[in-house]
Amino acid sequence: MRFTFFLLLLAVTALSSVQAREWTDATGKYRIEAKLVVVHGDKVVLERPDGKIISIPVAKLSDEDQTFLKELAAKKAGPSSESDRAADTKASAAMSNSASALDMSPKQLATQTKILLQDACHRCHGEDGTSEGGFNFVVNLGKLAETIAEPGEDSLLIERIQADDDSVMPPGGEEPRLSPRDIQVIQEWIAAGSPAINDEPERPFVSNDQVVALIDQDLQQQPERSQRFMRYFTLTHLYNSGISEDELQTYRNAFAKLLNSLSWNSDLIIPEAIDPARTIFRLDMRTVHWTQTIWKSIEDANPYFLPPRSPEAKSCFERTETEMPFVRVDWFVFAASKPPLYHSVLNLPETDADLENMLRVNVQANINQEMAIRAAFNRSGVSQNNRLIEWHKSPYGSYWKSYDFASNTGRQNLFEYPLGPSHRRDSFQHDGGEIIFTLPNGLQGYLLTDEQGLRIDQGPTQIVSDPKQPDRTVTNGVSCMSCHYAGMIPKRDEVGPAVQANRSAFDDADDILALYREASEMDRIMDQDAKRFADALDDLGITTLSRSGESISAMSSRFIQDIDLEQVACEFGLQVEEFLERLQEASRVARIFSSLQISGGTIKRDVFKEMFADACVDLQLIDVHEVHRPNRSGSSVAAASNARSGSSPVAKAPMNSDGDRDSKMPSGRSPNRTAAPMKVGSKLSPIAKFSDLRWGVKSLAIHPNQNVVAAGRPDRKITLFNIDHQSILGELTGLDLLQAVTACAFTPDGNHLIAGGSTGHIVVYSVTEKGLLRPSGQFPGHNGEIHCIDISSSGRYALTGDAKKVARCWEIATGKELSMIGDFEGPVKAVHISADERTMLATDGATLVEADIRTGDPISQRPLNRSWASGQSAAFSPDGTWLAVADTYNIRVWNLNTFRELMPLIGSETLWSMRFAPDNQHLFAGGSGKVDVWEFQRNARLQRQSIHRGYVHSLAVSADGSHFAAVGSIGGSLEVFSRNE
Repeated sequence: MRFTFFLLLLAVTALSSVQAREWTDATGKYRIEAKLVVVHGDKVVLERPDGKIISIPVAKLSDEDQTFLKELAAKKAGPSSESDRAADTKASAAMSNSASALDMSPKQLATQTKILLQDACHRCHGEDGTSEGGFNFVVNLGKLAETIAEPGEDSLLIERIQADDDSVMPPGGEEPRLSPRDIQVIQEWIAAGSPAINDEPERPFVSNDQVVALIDQDLQQQPERSQRFMRYFTLTHLYNSGISEDELQTYRNAFAKLLNSLSWNSDLIIPEAIDPARTIFRLDMRTVHWTQTIWKSIEDANPYFLPPRSPEAKSCFERTETEMPFVRVDWFVFAASKPPLYHSVLNLPETDADLENMLRVNVQANINQEMAIRAAFNRSGVSQNNRLIEWHKSPYGSYWKSYDFASNTGRQNLFEYPLGPSHRRDSFQHDGGEIIFTLPNGLQGYLLTDEQGLRIDQGPTQIVSDPKQPDRTVTNGVSCMSCHYAGMIPKRDEVGPAVQANRSAFDDADDILALYREASEMDRIMDQDAKRFADALDDLGITTLSRSGESISAMSSRFIQDIDLEQVACEFGLQVEEFLERLQEASRVARIFSSLQISGGTIKRDVFKEMFADACVDLQLIDVHEVHRPNRSGSSVAAASNARSGSSPVAKAPMNSDGDRDSKMPSGRSPNRTAAPMKVGSKLSPIAKFSDLRWGVKSLAIHPNQNVVAAGRPDRKITLFNIDHQSILGELTGLDLLQAVTACAFTPDGNHLIAGGSTGHIVVYSVTEKGLLRPSGQFPGHNGEIHCIDISSSGRYALTGDAKKVARCWEIATGKELSMIGDFEGPVKAVHISADERTMLATDGATLVEADIRTGDPISQRPLNRSWASGQSAAFSPDGTWLAVADTYNIRVWNLNTFRELMPLIGSETLWSMRFAPDNQHLFAGGSGKVDVWEFQRNARLQRQSIHRGYVHSLAVSADGSHFAAVGSIGGSLEVFSRNE
């Protein structure tokens, strides 16, 4: 019997005595904020802000950190170090003597260890699905042996139960506690090899066909007219793999919480199990206000569907009117808690203004009427700089809006500029924010936005960060749920007290204090919010609230961990023996799964996801024609959408022998013809409408033949619409390199489509005669979302502008960068290449820069608006003679040959998009549900064309000026119009 005693160099007597600090590795590349727990031997143990304990070799720390530890150790040692060492020796000897008295077999040690952990730790680490620290398997000795109680390793379990500071487990003050003899039992259990015992009843294996039979049986018990609304969620594969009932309950808790966090119903929905083991749950989609379209988005994203073949499966498909009536709970919790599914399932709009309209919250009116309440502070848990939170009353409870900043200086210092937001010079200037709003059922919804109020998937790490994520990225949905595990985080305002203490320094003190009010008002609102949120969770059976135990984020993190042989087999619906037998006959995936055939072998989750469909075929579970593949990038346009419009049915072309749509790019009209200038009295007549676009459209381009519109989509798609036939010509899906397709443009000859994404990546696609898009090149030079594209008249060069305030000129054929224009104050809104391809123009709305196309050397620089944030859009005319820039509600237009400014075009609302007609005499401007057509030199508005719902962020005009296309932002339809003289 052998015991390992660690040399204690430094024991922190209380975590509160050593504050969190930044630790750096020896290379200087990696940094982490954490509290010092203890130093054992040659390792330092740290606790991150999310509660996770990590161990790092001291030798790998920076010199500064190693010096800090030595100084702290010396300070701790003091004159009593010798007596302390004597006490340690005495305690060690006592334990050694006691240890030698234990006489237990490995099985007895395992049994006693499980009893001890059940009594002392289970209440926080497994009971009723609790998952404190993401750790919900404290009585699963087999899993403990693989994680925190590995034989022969420094045991984190022992470190925590023996700690003499605030990291001790169970926490101080909690009973029952582990006695020295209890700890000795656990130590001996680990020394004996951490043997496991299995005292749970043996579970019968549930096959895929049995799951489908149970679902079909349940469906038959539902009213016939309701069956098409039933959907099912399964945990059977996890049940089959042997995970404990505690772990299964954590998944149930996460599923129940997420389901209700994606619901606009005022009633909480308790998922109803249809089997005794509670691994299959029925959902009536109507109870959470989900449509067939929302379910289709879930189907499209699911990579783990193995189509069943049984008669019961056919019955399920017919009754539910879908070929995927069930999905896995663990995948759903992971995928639907983050974009794009989080946005689409909850039906979140693309802007904060749209959300406020939907919730009937008038933010500006509340600020003006002093109905809003604010709190500002220097630092928060996620924001790196000072932060402002603002409360508004909503019909369902609260609407919270934060204003976040990239720095603390200038107009980003809330103590100097506490009022705003506005374009006034005495207003703060924020870089983004988070919105937290009460759902009708008492839970919360979340939206991240940029400085313009546009919805984003992730927050910039230089502004906000999530310590629970490996890359510290704040992701909408899951990061917010983790941070706000108990609802709103109580905060105390620091601006109001500062103003009250120094009123003479603020000539607008009364205006400030009208918003930054007494702390008691904010405390009362936060208490009400916290109670509403906690009551909702309590009704769902979730009674333990802690950040490290938040079930959705914990199970999302668990999902992406490596998976072992047993779980892989069960995810295919097979027992281990049958899986290995089938693997012997497999030809394509045997090498990928080879690591599973060694002891303790695992496979990466992303590898497993990528080859799941192919493996189903290779393991002879399904035939090739039965494969379901989620949306992902491909080499051809797959016309996969079943979108339908009430006014314009969508037709599909038949498939040819290669699986491609047997349709051709419509011949259209001559791409070189330019229509005559529009006249007063000219009408724009609707000629095509494409509805049910699900996640909407981010960018538009009309092919030079005038018969095809390309739509860049936020859900990683490009869709080609045939205008004449009012049909989908084709669709390219799963564009992971691009993510949201935020800008697109055809080359003048129509042979290529340039598409830029929210990632900053740009892909060049060849356009075939059949209307297929095939990747033919790329440009990876940007690192911010692509906002605008212009292509030279020869089709040789592209000029692209991004959200990171840079425009880059590059060669389309090679992807080689020629030059760039930088140092704008804001995102680049419009770009233009001159007809002779010698110069380029770019603007952020505040400044116009002209530069040499080959060198990037500036030729001229002119001021425009007072700020880049004064307007949302800008445009150059095709011949480069005119520049239009939005200025609040108006449009300013300059002649770039003389730099003479015309009389402004007066409007009454924000303009989100602009395009010049090819005649260089007319301007299209998109606002809220409308497009105005201006003859700008005469200051005459020729027409106002209504657009179906939402802000018009996307506009396109055909090369001959005969067609224009537009789409609204909130579930709007794509509409195409033609000139009618």
